[in-house]
Amino acid sequence: MVDTNRNDIKRSVTLIACAAGFAFLAALGVMYSQQLFAALGAVWAAAFPLMLGCIIAFLINLVMGRLERVYFPSARSGVLAASRRPVCLIASFAVIAAVVAVIVNLVLPELKASAGVIKQGVLMVAGDMYGWAQANVDLVASAFGAANIEEIETAFTDFVTSVSNGDSAGFVSVVESVFSTAGSIVHNVFAFIVALVFSLYLLLDKERVLKGIDTLVELFVPVRFAQSLRHAGHVVNQSFSRFITGQCIEAVILGTLCAIGMALFGMPYAVAIGACVGLTALVPVFGAWLGGIIGVLMIMTVDPMQAVWFVVFLVVLQQLETHLIYPNVVGASVGLPGIWVFAGVLVGGALFGVVGMFVGVPTLATIRALAMDRAAKVRARRAQQARARDDERLLSDSPEGQA
Repeated sequence: MVDTNRNDIKRSVTLIACAAGFAFLAALGVMYSQQLFAALGAVWAAAFPLMLGCIIAFLINLVMGRLERVYFPSARSGVLAASRRPVCLIASFAVIAAVVAVIVNLVLPELKASAGVIKQGVLMVAGDMYGWAQANVDLVASAFGAANIEEIETAFTDFVTSVSNGDSAGFVSVVESVFSTAGSIVHNVFAFIVALVFSLYLLLDKERVLKGIDTLVELFVPVRFAQSLRHAGHVVNQSFSRFITGQCIEAVILGTLCAIGMALFGMPYAVAIGACVGLTALVPVFGAWLGGIIGVLMIMTVDPMQAVWFVVFLVVLQQLETHLIYPNVVGASVGLPGIWVFAGVLVGGALFGVVGMFVGVPTLATIRALAMDRAAKVRARRAQQARARDDERLLSDSPEGQA
């Protein structure tokens, strides 16, 4: 009894100490919030290229892993075994570059050909709207406020006058903005190069990287949680790999169906728009509409009425894709029902935008798989306990137990 009271006292003291420590850290965070955010920003800037490198390595490994299973898989030593990793890595980059080159060569020439006509159409529409606004000045002023229109016109006139008169203030601000944008682009390019180099190191020695991660788990994670953490990592890897594979297959199917349907109906730019729709369909559920908008603009340069029929065709194709292709291809690949796939895309997009649309479905699949594994273990333990109780009951009812 005394030991129980001592254990309760120790547990209470530990909880109070943890709560006090947490409150102290929270107070420090509030007091030095600016320094904390600055430090977090510096850590994020330093870690971002490495995180991007991990993502690139994961995506490339989806192709490289399949190539490694094809490239003389029975060879365990010699030149073939030693060359498997570098050859498959180079082949993976070549495959991805070839796919990107094919898509660019399909879409870019047609887009360039129609860009001039699109620009003329936009300028024509803008001119018509400006003419209508001049003819209905009172209506525009009452709708938007004359003060706002006058302020915009005054600011624009002052800027043009200052530049034409040699006043460098406006020009300097423009130059500073240009240099700032250029610096940001250079920084992002440098971060991408660092991430690409880091991904190469990860892919060339991925077995040792995984062994190092396993060693860290053994050092810093309690033994009873280490196996669960390894299992969770395996489920996460499977869910994301299957999702990306299914998403690529679904995008190819949708783009092919779009190109075939447009060709059957005699619509222009069938192959280019099909490739564009398939590429943007990599964004779950809603991505194909981005390619559809580009397709509408391209078709409008040839025949506006066909652009209307293309919208109707794309709506029908999207219904087919949403209710039949996507749930059966992507949902089946990650092991989720169609309604869960749709919910994952909506919730992920609402919380984290386009990135959330990508990670919502595999994250939900991971949570569902871990929950089902946990439920299976709980059911097995309860069944074992029920069998143990039945055995005890039988033993107590038997003559030996009564004796």
